[in-house]
Amino acid sequence: MTAPGLKPPPAAEDRPLPVTPDAQTYLHRYSVKPGHLDAWRSLLPRVVALWSRHGATTHRLFLETQAEPKLTWLYDCDDRESVAHEVAADPESAELDALLAPHVFRNVTIRPVVVERLTHASPASAEGRIAIMRRYAITGAWDEFLAIWREIVAVREEYGFRCLFAVADRPKDLFTWAFDFAGAWEDFTAAQRPYYHDPRRVALRHVFDYMADHSITPAEQILLN
Repeated sequence: MTAPGLKPPPAAEDRPLPVTPDAQTYLHRYSVKPGHLDAWRSLLPRVVALWSRHGATTHRLFLETQAEPKLTWLYDCDDRESVAHEVAADPESAELDALLAPHVFRNVTIRPVVVERLTHASPASAEGRIAIMRRYAITGAWDEFLAIWREIVAVREEYGFRCLFAVADRPKDLFTWAFDFAGAWEDFTAAQRPYYHDPRRVALRHVFDYMADHSITPAEQILLN
């Protein structure tokens, strides 16, 4: 039974399925030039397929949709240096680089990360749901922060906000995660009010003791197949 005021959790068949990668996971980010999304989208499946052929396993793709659109690509591989070398040597790589160049900024950032949570999407799990990307600059003890964050996620999910992924770059003190909800960005502030008024969430406000800075942006879950 769902407690008064809480939204029931999504049906089991609609939940994203868990993924536990054995290899090193990477968070790969760059910006797409405004007005160039359609051309970029047409090339993205080829880029992902190219990396897949050489040993990278893609788990998640998100496109942040404010200001300059920004891709967050989560994948893993056993030896990224070797995979990147093989990709660069592939004849298709030079062609794709030339095709992409007019549409993307050269601000690529690739971070090895430790996975706290990782899921993959299906059309059913993503339909009608917007992703919310959050990025925290962590200060203080990571383990203490994560203990609080796990409690926060448990409460948030009771209100229908499903955690899609969470990864930590401890050397850079950066924590990135995303959740989704059924609605549009314009609905988000109102949708969160009952969650933030829950006494359990109020008791966890000291999470800000561990956050030097944070950002929050809407994002689209990109499905390639």
